[in-house]
Amino acid sequence: MRSTVLTTIARGCVAASLSIAIGAGALAAAPASVPEVSAASSLQAAADQQQRRFAPHFGGTVFERPGESYREAFLRVRRTYGGKLGIVRLFYSGLPASWSKIRSNVGSTRLAISFRAAPAQVLAGRHDAALRNWFADAPRGHVTRWSYMHEPENDSLNNGQYRRAWRHVNELAQKAGNRKLRSTLILMCWTLEKNSGRDWRDYYPGARVIDVLAFDCYNAGHRNDTYRSVRELLSGAARLSKRIDKPWAIAELGSVVVGGDDGRGRAAWLKRVARFAHDRGARFVTYFDSDVGVDYRLHDAASRSAWRTIVRRSN
Repeated sequence: MRSTVLTTIARGCVAASLSIAIGAGALAAAPASVPEVSAASSLQAAADQQQRRFAPHFGGTVFERPGESYREAFLRVRRTYGGKLGIVRLFYSGLPASWSKIRSNVGSTRLAISFRAAPAQVLAGRHDAALRNWFADAPRGHVTRWSYMHEPENDSLNNGQYRRAWRHVNELAQKAGNRKLRSTLILMCWTLEKNSGRDWRDYYPGARVIDVLAFDCYNAGHRNDTYRSVRELLSGAARLSKRIDKPWAIAELGSVVVGGDDGRGRAAWLKRVARFAHDRGARFVTYFDSDVGVDYRLHDAASRSAWRTIVRRSN
């Protein structure tokens, strides 16, 4: 999904000893005691715990209404999601805005930002000065997730050139000496499907370049008036993350309200997504609360309440 500037919110950060159980609109801590297990089971449990060290940040997008400033829209959505936003996602169709402009809109809220520039221009060094300064000015007190050209699969790109441009941008980021910067490759969940005819490695610039793999995942089951199994939708991303030893995230999540549903079915589906993301150690999940192209907005009371609870309790 593309827009000049979209904003996504999220939050959540708990220790590995916590387990989020999302049901009946609530998140709860797991009991401290654990049963005795075999050595093999202990090894598997340790591996699973490693993947679940971080609970996801959950959030949603922000759009200005007629006559509303971006700052006003941000404050409105912040109230909708419980008054505390852990992360804001910004989408830029070109280079990102200055940090002074970003701070005037969202304050000191953590950010996940994607921006775009033609690979040929990047490799020619045309944007070096601007990007070098932008990375140098990034916050150092908390993590900032940044992504160069999200969803590259939808663009007519020379994939080798795209990967080289990614490496170049990352070199500029590294020169800032800011350990809180996190390079995030954002692909489509569809790319991991066999029928897509795609290979995620065509867009992967390398393990030394990418910190986090994120995916945009939508419920295609709505065409048949169903909510697709969360496991079917997200397992590919989680498995790939584990296989290449990289954290994963859901950069965009969306579903329309399917036929015959008053919103309660979608609300239950959202809770299942949140539970899966937590259990599989996703870093963040952001809902694409928008009618750009398709109306994915959480306009019904049940869905809105479910996502608000997930965001608030994960804070």
